[in-house]
Amino acid sequence: MKKYILYLFPLVFAACSNDKANENKTNDNAIAANADTLLIKKDEATDLDTGSRFFLERAAYANMIQIESSNRLASKTTNNELKTYAEMLIADHKAVNAQLTQLAQSKGYELPSLLPESKMQLLHKMDELKDEGRNEYYVKLLINEQQHAIDAFALGSRSEDKEINNFATGSLPKLKQHYQQVLKIDTALQVPKANQGDDPLKISNRNKQVG
Repeated sequence: MKKYILYLFPLVFAACSNDKANENKTNDNAIAANADTLLIKKDEATDLDTGSRFFLERAAYANMIQIESSNRLASKTTNNELKTYAEMLIADHKAVNAQLTQLAQSKGYELPSLLPESKMQLLHKMDELKDEGRNEYYVKLLINEQQHAIDAFALGSRSEDKEINNFATGSLPKLKQHYQQVLKIDTALQVPKANQGDDPLKISNRNKQVG
């Protein structure tokens, strides 16, 4: 009996060790993923004010979510106006993001490479929808995210850093133009639904909330 117990002990110990190793690996992966959603300050980086660092991070989020959501929409929608708008956003935000990346690097910072989970959830909701529901959800998402982007770039335009200030100030007119365009698209999407009575879905799933 003692031999049997002694034989089992190393197996139990090994199993516990493996579980602990797997737990540590999972935690390490989670930490790495979280780090990828943050602005990273490198050695010898410029000492930027809090508002400037916040701008760099939020501007990166704005570019990523508009590019990602627009890619999802453009590949599936049959609405030509919306597809054209989505493709324009992809091109414009890729260009802005390239400039933002270069600016951040010149200051000694690395931009987030992943969206935070709260933003990813918005994209996951969009993936669940089809046709008109997806179109309307996308437009609602953009209205919300573009408001956040304009606020972030307005903050950047007040940066104490001259280059960040100039970049943010120069980018604002285009962002405001995008916002006005999506508001017009939103209105156009709702016109055919004006006489649908009290249907809360308006034939779609627009009632899904965008946070």
